[in-house]
Amino acid sequence: ESLIVLGGGAVGLEIAQAFARLGSEVTIVEFTERILGGEDEDLTDILRLRLETEGIKFLTSTKVTKAEKTPPGVRLHLAPASGAGDSRRIEVQALLVAAGRIPNTEGLALDKTGVSYGPRGIATDDRLRTNVPHIFACGDVNGKLPFTHVAGYEAGIALANAVLRLPRKADYDKIGWCTYTDPEIASIGWNEIRARNAGLTYRLWEEEFLVNDRAQAEGETSGKIKLLLSPQGSILGCQIVGARAGDLIHEWVLAVSAGVKLSAVAGTVHLYPNLSEISKTVAGNFFAEKIFSEKTKKILHYLLGLKGRACGV
Repeated sequence: ESLIVLGGGAVGLEIAQAFARLGSEVTIVEFTERILGGEDEDLTDILRLRLETEGIKFLTSTKVTKAEKTPPGVRLHLAPASGAGDSRRIEVQALLVAAGRIPNTEGLALDKTGVSYGPRGIATDDRLRTNVPHIFACGDVNGKLPFTHVAGYEAGIALANAVLRLPRKADYDKIGWCTYTDPEIASIGWNEIRARNAGLTYRLWEEEFLVNDRAQAEGETSGKIKLLLSPQGSILGCQIVGARAGDLIHEWVLAVSAGVKLSAVAGTVHLYPNLSEISKTVAGNFFAEKIFSEKTKKILHYLLGLKGRACGV
């Protein structure tokens, strides 16, 4: 069957790939210039190439102006997102709308409680309190980060504040996420897009899956890890695209959450052969630059000169 997926976000891409692998002819229609707009383009390019090799077609910078039911399925009227250019029609058997999520607040009778809410959900503070002090909101209804693991995290914050009276605050800077396509894309902390938009100064370190022995053995060499560091070497964020990226990111989630130093990651003995060695490698590259810098070479040259003169050489 033929399927149009409206939306090139995480949900749309995950479902599109699943249906393509089940035999459907899938086309993704995305309003913006590229898929997964919040992720760095060099990562999403790797994912898009894989999806294209699996037969998925992309219509980016494209909007749907009209959808009609037809006897065989659906007829869509498409036009350039910019408004300039020719429109066209496309007919498919099925349409999946994955163009964003709306907090499900219907049926909660919020108007009777006095709780403030809007199109993006129920407004809460960092303790997940609503404007009515004894009412808390966690999960997708508060419109913050619509992930299952975040809902569980927020539930613990709300419980601690509402029942145990412990002043806990939610810290979303320490929350990671993953798009479960193949390859996966996982992230924690700052990426290049957000860092540039915030005017943040950073240094970038990368390592390709191609150099990892386990990736070579399993034929999963398409992917890489990106590590953003402050000028002083503190961990700002990490992004991974590749096989089991959602598992690999947890080492960096711990590092960001617990304030682990980069030297601890570089100095940890990782089991061989495993994909996780790529984390040790990219961390070690930072220190390798220092070890083999021109300044270090000059110091060693000087020390060796002193030793030589002391030995009468």
